[in-house]
Amino acid sequence: MLSTLTKLAPYSAIEAFEVFMRGNYHRTKRFLNRVNPDLLEEISKKKALHLFRIAAKETPAYQKFLCSLNFDPATVKNIEDFNEKVPQTDKANYIKKYDFAERCRSGHLPITGNIDESGGTSGKATNWIHDFKEEDLLSKAVAFEFNYIFEGDKKNFIVLSAWSTGPWATGVKFCELMERIALVKNTDTNPKEIIETLQMFGKDKNYLIGGYPPFIKNLLDDHKEEINWKEYNIDLVTGGEGVPLEWVYYVKKILKPGAKVISSYGASDIDIGVGFETPLCFFLRELASKDESLRAELFGKDELPMIFQYSPSTHYIREVPNSEGKKEIEITLLDDKAVLTKVKYNLHDEGKKFSYNQMISLVEKYVPHLFSAFVKAGGSSAEVLHLPFLCIFGRSDGTLSFDGANVFPDQIQSGILKNPQLSKITNRFKMEKRYDTRHTAEFHIHIELKNKITPSEKIRKIFPNPLLKEIIRLNPDFRESYSNNKTIGPKITLYPFDHPLFRQDDAKCKNIYSVRKAEPAKREAVKKKAR
Repeated sequence: MLSTLTKLAPYSAIEAFEVFMRGNYHRTKRFLNRVNPDLLEEISKKKALHLFRIAAKETPAYQKFLCSLNFDPATVKNIEDFNEKVPQTDKANYIKKYDFAERCRSGHLPITGNIDESGGTSGKATNWIHDFKEEDLLSKAVAFEFNYIFEGDKKNFIVLSAWSTGPWATGVKFCELMERIALVKNTDTNPKEIIETLQMFGKDKNYLIGGYPPFIKNLLDDHKEEINWKEYNIDLVTGGEGVPLEWVYYVKKILKPGAKVISSYGASDIDIGVGFETPLCFFLRELASKDESLRAELFGKDELPMIFQYSPSTHYIREVPNSEGKKEIEITLLDDKAVLTKVKYNLHDEGKKFSYNQMISLVEKYVPHLFSAFVKAGGSSAEVLHLPFLCIFGRSDGTLSFDGANVFPDQIQSGILKNPQLSKITNRFKMEKRYDTRHTAEFHIHIELKNKITPSEKIRKIFPNPLLKEIIRLNPDFRESYSNNKTIGPKITLYPFDHPLFRQDDAKCKNIYSVRKAEPAKREAVKKKAR
């Protein structure tokens, strides 16, 4: 019945209803707390079909893309056809193949809007174009999240934007969107500017600081002598990379009791605000961290992802298998004012998607009185949003993120191959993001040496500078991050030939370039940090 009614409703009626709902925060929150989650999923499917048809009709690049694959959009009659038949797009097969104007609706650039960018494997920045009109939907979504998480509807905030400045999406968009709902100062990654601003405006104000996790932690750690963080009402919003639970606990201990530390999920390819970490998300993540059986049930492995909720009326999200059998996240942007078409776009982030009912029923098998436990832990079941869940592990291709900058295996490979000395002695390598005892993120590169070459401190010292130099050359995001945070420079560990860490890849067709779980403390290796 529900599905049939949604299918029969004209798209214009659904759009008008959503505009009405988004117009008032309290109305939206009430609706999302009471709505049948299946209704939201059905609306999402209907909008995905609508946006696909618009793209196939109006976007020259998308028309050429489908034509190059001999795909007739008229064969897509329903959401099952869309899911099963419509080819997937990504940066390689779509963004890099067609020029800007062709990828815009109607084949020309917008008159007003903005351009932001992100770095890629080649080091050549990818530029993303946004029409001014499309900011309306994103601004309302950000305003809702700000009110819901930080009680922005009840408090006045001074927001300090500590993201890297320049054309990068997060810094640009964060300031543009937040200044509509709060008083914003763009401090950049300048600790002195942040501290002086706090001292200037005083301890009775409410502050929200936004920035990448490494910068946020260094800010709090390194300036305790200059400012007593517990004397200020500071909440934090971070993103660009995942953080372990221990990182959150550590940061909260530095701040005033009750401080909120929230992560968000997005990408310049799609939106900076695809998913946000609600109190329920954090509670579920804590449950999964403590219960191995629950973790296995939800994620199929021991690794704990970030957990977010997202709006199915703005993003139609599916999990799809890649060539190695990992589940990746595929997103269709459901904003018909967006100038760049994003249909079945794969960011190649490894993750899982759960409907609201699916997640709750799975967790309740292990925690029968789930919402009683949530309320006891400080949550409010009366304000739970009936939104689906998006769980993100990281990049499925082995890419790791440091201080908001993606580091690709190809960039390390290039550094090795360009240096004859390194190339001569290196067999394989892996990357790892690890946290030290103070929960500071570290960038480790594990090097397996060739047969009959013994690891030594002399050899280890050869690696850091050439690899860092090449990553900085190829990766503008990392170059910007490293200029502000030298702690993300790579730390090298050497291994003898055929070490177990690498031997496990012998049975696979491809090398696995990332190590997601820290190895035991004792290794057959030289373990000194690169300076």
